[in-house]
Amino acid sequence: MDRTNPRFPTRTRRGAMLLVALFAVAWTGDAAARTFTASSGLRVRIHTPADLASYLVHADGALLLRHPALGEIELLQGPDDPRLARRDIDGFQPLPEDVVAEALDDLQHLQVDLDVDVFLLPAPPADVLSSFARGGAIVLSPAFGPVAASTVADVTVHELGHVLTWACFDRRPEQWRRYLELRGLAAADHGPDAPHAQRAREILAEDIRFLFGGELATASGAIENPSLVTPDQVDGLQAFLSDALGRGPVVAPSLACTAFPNPCNPLTTVAMTLPADASGDAGTALLTVYDLRGQAVRTVRGGEIRNGRLLVSWDGDDDAGRPAASGRYAYALTWQRTAGRGTVTVAR
Repeated sequence: MDRTNPRFPTRTRRGAMLLVALFAVAWTGDAAARTFTASSGLRVRIHTPADLASYLVHADGALLLRHPALGEIELLQGPDDPRLARRDIDGFQPLPEDVVAEALDDLQHLQVDLDVDVFLLPAPPADVLSSFARGGAIVLSPAFGPVAASTVADVTVHELGHVLTWACFDRRPEQWRRYLELRGLAAADHGPDAPHAQRAREILAEDIRFLFGGELATASGAIENPSLVTPDQVDGLQAFLSDALGRGPVVAPSLACTAFPNPCNPLTTVAMTLPADASGDAGTALLTVYDLRGQAVRTVRGGEIRNGRLLVSWDGDDDAGRPAASGRYAYALTWQRTAGRGTVTVAR
């Protein structure tokens, strides 16, 4: 069920494993960005279009947002951009800062320990044309005209649900198993290849919005997937999620990590420098490659340790064996309680 305003870009809800800082460098924040701590404990920094203006650049005919807390995102150059199928659009209307702030400040029955950056884009992202979440960031695409405050809050808190999932679930597989059990979901039927509303990540993000969102975010009284009962009818689910999300994020120590060759065509090897006292079986290494929308493209298990580095290779294919398209990808390499992150460009 899509409750979005017809003049609002269809929201894209992307699931992936923890992506904190995949595209980021050390960041202390825009001086002008609005920051506040919600009653839930959530620490929010909102970047308005005015805050982002100095990070917009034109390169090779493209309009790019290059921000140290987000990375690089290509934006549409206007309503006449041929990548926007609709031709009834006069302009883009960034989402209202006050409504977004209210939605994040009005979480109910939840205490969290998390930082989140919110980006109010001046134009839709060219790759997905809609709002999405990436690691510790919520990226909100502008509307095409007036949009209901409840719709803005709905989208905002849903995307926060993805941020909370990456931070608090993806390195705790036992929590995922318990969630699926409570919800009566079979992992095989609700994975990334399922229809959008059937994906476990989308269901969880909606459950978080429904159970913990404020009045605006829950105004519809419904969830996206009408075939499921609303989460308040699932015994023990609210208490479980409140505890799971309240435990805070699990972030492995970040180690130096590089891909070579980079760009690649298409084979590349990701190398992570290990601590001097590291020991163990490299077969437990996990490399996950993501597209720029945060969607997992390929998972590679196992590698080798050589000269103090963990090496895991990616052949350029996705999990279905299809060649990944040329472009920039993010990767996360984890092993034991360590992790490394970076980006690689496929140039076929």
